[in-house]
Amino acid sequence: MYARWLDELWELHRNRTPRPHVFAEIPLAEAARAHEIIESRRNLGKVVLVP
Repeated sequence: MYARWLDELWELHRNRTPRPHVFAEIPLAEAARAHEIIESRRNLGKVVLVP
């Protein structure tokens, strides 16, 4: 079963199918707010800092 899942995962990677869900894009100047979101576990996806 593990080998089948691994094959499926690599196939998704080859097709560039997996895309992370971005919960928020926050300016780098507001990094403290990004940390608050992550620490409070309010995000359902990635919190991205934008330079």
